Amino acid sequence: MPARTTNGASFFYEEAGKGLPVVLLHGFPLDARIWASQRADLSSKYRVITPELRGFGRSQSQDAFTMESLADDVHALLAEIAALPCVLGGLSMGGYVALEYVKKYPTDLRGLMLIDTRAEGDSPEGKEARGKMAQLAKDKGSSPVAEQMMPKMLAPDAERHRPAVAKELRAIMEASPPATIVNALMAMRDRKDHTANLPSIAVPTLILVGEADAITPPKMAEAMKAGIPKSELVVIRGAGHLSPMEQPEQVNQAIGAFLEGVS
Repeated sequence: MPARTTNGASFFYEEAGKGLPVVLLHGFPLDARIWASQRADLSSKYRVITPELRGFGRSQSQDAFTMESLADDVHALLAEIAALPCVLGGLSMGGYVALEYVKKYPTDLRGLMLIDTRAEGDSPEGKEARGKMAQLAKDKGSSPVAEQMMPKMLAPDAERHRPAVAKELRAIMEASPPATIVNALMAMRDRKDHTANLPSIAVPTLILVGEADAITPPKMAEAMKAGIPKSELVVIRGAGHLSPMEQPEQVNQAIGAFLEGVS
């Protein structure tokens, strides 16, 4: 896993393949491991790059951040490794970062992928829940946060039918540093609502959502599809909020078809 020092922090990323850069941003509280199947499959045709965002995985940092500053980090890293313009995809929190990126750096994008995410900001109840989870992380660490999140992360039958996926997901979440969990929760709580910006997105956009996603359900994906002019929506069968891990074949097929069109 290469590393680059960018914007005052050391960023680690996985990279495989050559060609059009395809950059995939993980969600919360995760790291680049969630994209293992996509990196292996898509790298036969594309240069697939999966960064670990500030404070996550091996990109260790105690610094607070915003969704906008994470987008700045990603852009600076991609400029450093000559990976612009790119197709940028983000899952969940990674999608929030991607929406900031497309607003700020539209000329450095060939395409956009919004995966199990949403354009809306947090409701008052959502903001309150972020604060409670942040306090839990401060008081008791990462494991109770993972325990609280697990029931909503995967499709209802996933732990029974895909125990290895559930085990890996829990391990990834438990490895996330408590300070990073707190920083991310505050950044997501305070992020902008991008609903009004959707019509201005000019690049081809793929929207993916698990049919059983309880965190960012299909109706939110449909709202993004209605707002983004050059967008297409694919619903992933048998998946919850982590469709790239739960149903990698379906996700790889959808991304592959989209990238053929962009190329």
